[in-house]
Parts: sequence; C-alpha cells; structure tokens
Amino acid sequence: MERVSSYIPCLSLPDAGLRRPLTLTDIAPVILCYYAHAIMAMLHGTFWPRVALLPITLWLAWGSAVTLDVAQYLASTLGVAANPLRISHLNFTFVLAMWAIALKSFEWTFVIKEPIRRYEAPKQGESLKERPLTVTNIFLDAADLLFNHRGLGWSWSSQPFPHDPNPPPSIPKQFCKLLVKITALDAAHYIVQLIRPSTYSLEGDTIFDETLDLVPRLLVASCISLCGMILIYSSVDIMYQVCALFGQIVLGQSAAQWPRIANRPWMSTSVTEFWGKRWHQFFRHLFVVYGSRPGGMIAGWYGSIMGAYLVSAIMHVWGLWGLGRGTEFTHTGGFFIMVGLASILERKWKLWTGKTVTGVPGTLWAMGWQLIWGLGMVDAWARRGMVANDFIRKEIRTGKALVDIVLTIVTRIRAA
Repeated sequence: MERVSSYIPCLSLPDAGLRRPLTLTDIAPVILCYYAHAIMAMLHGTFWPRVALLPITLWLAWGSAVTLDVAQYLASTLGVAANPLRISHLNFTFVLAMWAIALKSFEWTFVIKEPIRRYEAPKQGESLKERPLTVTNIFLDAADLLFNHRGLGWSWSSQPFPHDPNPPPSIPKQFCKLLVKITALDAAHYIVQLIRPSTYSLEGDTIFDETLDLVPRLLVASCISLCGMILIYSSVDIMYQVCALFGQIVLGQSAAQWPRIANRPWMSTSVTEFWGKRWHQFFRHLFVVYGSRPGGMIAGWYGSIMGAYLVSAIMHVWGLWGLGRGTEFTHTGGFFIMVGLASILERKWKLWTGKTVTGVPGTLWAMGWQLIWGLGMVDAWARRGMVANDFIRKEIRTGKALVDIVLTIVTRIRAA
C-alpha cells in the first residue's frame, strides 16, 4: 500500500530524498505503455484503447519520475558510489524524459485528429510518400516515434525533411565537433569551479559572492552565468551528437537524417531569433501543443508566445526538482517568462518604429537581456548542486587541461 501511495500525484512534490535506485523492471512498464501509444497513434480505430491506456501511462510516468533515482542506479558504474549527487544531472534528464512521455502520450490520445504517418525519404523533386503499414514498419516506426521529438520524417511536423544547404558532415568531422563540444562544456564547468569554488560543494552555493563589492560581485556572477549558458548548449549538443553517431555507425542511417539541433545561437540578433530559430528545438513541438495553441485561443498572438514560454518554465522547474534539493519557480521559471516578455517587446518595437530588432544592437540586446535574467536561474541551479556534478570523468577532462595550460602560460608571461 505504501508503494502504491507513492505513485499518486499531489499538489506538492514529494521528497526527492526518498527515491530509490532505478531498476529495469521499474522502468519497463512505462516504456511499454509509451510504445503501445506510439503504435496505436499510427492506426485507425484505436481511440478508445488509447483512452483506456492513458491513465495507466500517466500514473506510471509520474511514479517513475518521483520515486526512481537514476544517479543511485549508475553511481557505482560511473565511479561515484560514495556521492551519487555528483551525477544528479542524470535525474534532471530522467524527470524531463518522463515529462515528455506523459505529454506525448496525452497528445497521441486526444490532440491528433488523424493517425500519424512516417514518410519515405524523398529524392529531389519527389513528393512525400507514406511508408506502407506493414507489421515490420509499424513496430520499427513506433520505435522511431518514441525518440523523434522534432518530427523528422513524420506527418505531424511542418518540416518533416528540413532543407540544409550545407552538405552533411562526415563521420570524422562529427567526431571532431563532439570533442570540441566536450572540451567547451568541461572548460566552462572548470572556470566556474575556479572563480566560485563553493558551488562545487555537494550542498551547493549561490553564485553571488557576498565578500565582494557590488560591481565585482555582479561581474563574477555574470561570468558564471555565461559559463552556464555554454554548459547547457554544449550538453544538449553532445547528447544529440552521440545519438547521431550511434544512428549512423550502428544503425546505418545517413547524416541527412540528423540535421543539426542548434544553429549557432551566439549569432542571434534578437531574443525571438535566439529561441525561435537558433536554440535547440528539442521540445518545441510540446511547447506549441500545450502552450502556444491554448494560449493563442485565449489571448491571440500574445497568449501563444507566453503560453509556450510558460510550459517551458514549468518543464525546467520540474527538472530542477530532479536534482534532489527542491525547486523554485521565481528564478528558474521567471527566466522563461521574461524571455517571452522580450519577444513581445520586440514585436511592439517593430509596430512602433517599423524596424525589426537586428544587427549588432540586436545581438547586444538579446545577450544582455538573457544574461541579466539568467543570473537568477543559474543561481538557483548552483544553490541546488548542479555545479557540483561531475559531467566528465576526471581522467578525461580535456577542458580542464586546456584551461590549466592557458593559466600556466598567462602566469609565466606575467612573471617574465
């Protein structure tokens, strides 16, 4: 009875400290239900079976998110058995995965109007053609649907085969890019550890150093926030690149099936461009379905913008809870609300002046606005131990080695 009651959702989130190590038998039921939803989403006449299965899927997704601990399960394997909190970022990712399973299963039950279909990869000049619904294709396509969050090759996407003018990168080039991203992530993480060592403690700490005067304190916090942005961007890109290489090397997929997930976000000339075109679009569809569309029906364009960012805010607040030290909406969710407000201000600027936000001033505006409001979010993550995570094993910290080399050279130059 105690085990069952732990799966019942309530208004207040459960104590993350009571989670137990994940096992394959724990996670198998929700994955199987999710897979069943994916199969039925492609078939006619499955509405009522989907409705019947949905409460079970949602119950299992919630229960898995709040009672299972991935870090404890993998701690021994990854060499941190004494301190599972050093890899608590895996729980952050796991909670978001359960969130996605719940929302996509709900969408496949009530939101879609027609069965969704996977397309054959078209040759140049050909129109889109649905893959035949053979038994083999149904099972294989359902497996693809489980992990396909951007709709690549699927009828539910507005761009099932996005055009990229650049030729697909080779496998060696992708490996090189992966190494660069790993080094960038590690270097950013190490810089934070150097300038604010207390954030690397398991208890976490604020990024605002009270021993410094106001201006130096804000400069240090801004540097940490910038490193945080680099870390987030690199981590998402690394996970995607690893999956892309696996798909191409092991599954025999083409590089064209793995278009880049982000498009140089540092080149953005507005907040709207940053989030709408250049930042990763991994959860974009869910934000549109559960935020933008309902918000648009309530308050038009403004509602669609704020609705999407509100769903993003809730998702990140929920993920923060996965770290194991509670969560907060004010700073974490507030960042995304302010990003939505910036998008509205940019549209207002165009209406008032007839000019779009662009160019160097637009870049300074976009980066400045997000850096200012990002301080609170990064601080919330640091206080809950995100910086204390070991993202990369100490034996292979290429970013740390690079930073140490640079610091050594600088020290010798200054001493000369």
